[in-house]
Amino acid sequence: MEGHNPVSLFRLLLIQSFMVWLAMSSSNITDQSALLAFKFGIKFDPTNVLAHNWTTSTSFCNWIGVTCSTRRQRVTVLDLGHMGLQGTISPYLSNLSFLVVLDLQNNSFHGSLAHEFGHLHRLKGLWLQYNYLEGTIPTSLHQCRRLQVIYLADNNFTGGIPTELGMLPELRYLSLGENYNLLGTIPLSLGNITKLEYLAVERSGLTGSIPFAIFNLSSLWYIFLPQNTISGTLPDDLCLNCPNLEELVLAYNLISGPLPSMLHLCQELTWNRRRNRESS
Repeated sequence: MEGHNPVSLFRLLLIQSFMVWLAMSSSNITDQSALLAFKFGIKFDPTNVLAHNWTTSTSFCNWIGVTCSTRRQRVTVLDLGHMGLQGTISPYLSNLSFLVVLDLQNNSFHGSLAHEFGHLHRLKGLWLQYNYLEGTIPTSLHQCRRLQVIYLADNNFTGGIPTELGMLPELRYLSLGENYNLLGTIPLSLGNITKLEYLAVERSGLTGSIPFAIFNLSSLWYIFLPQNTISGTLPDDLCLNCPNLEELVLAYNLISGPLPSMLHLCQELTWNRRRNRESS
């Protein structure tokens, strides 16, 4: 039997190394391209951070607002909140397949939130509040099964609260308030989110009653739904099923009927003077 040719072995190792490098480089190029596509959608950058810092002369992992994983050099955090940016949010951000946190709050982004964001399967935190985003909330977000935080308040979203959000098993914080054209009812499916702690949909266009399933979530400590057109009654056993409830704000709605007779059992419930003043 002939021995292995050293030259052939070397060529084989070289090819294998190149293929590994190519796979890693392709992933990095994908992340860089996604970030550059996002940069292209920015029409006004008051501090010129992206113009001066987001250049191909340096690794994108060193760009301001970008955090990468140590081992793979893939983007895990994009944090550009409070920077006065104006433009649209590129759907190509959905190619950041290792993204865990997306924080673009308190800017001036407009346009819609693309359904492709449902491809961000590692996403845990989505902070887009205080922008001018419009259109419907993508139902595809339910594919982001690791989502724990959704902050979409103070935008111009229309339509209703997607029932599909009830399919997010890890969701803890849901804030959709001050979207004045967010119409319809509170989906019954939200009662399936057993880890939900925080629900805020204030100053919007909600109608109908609050599903009693919401009041069966023992993890809830904050319910903030003032200034809607919510009707119906409150369950008498509210405090039995929500023992950790600290704030329940339902001012300026059409809720009727008696107060729950066991309200005193909500021992964590506090009367927040400042919050009531803000709601008036």
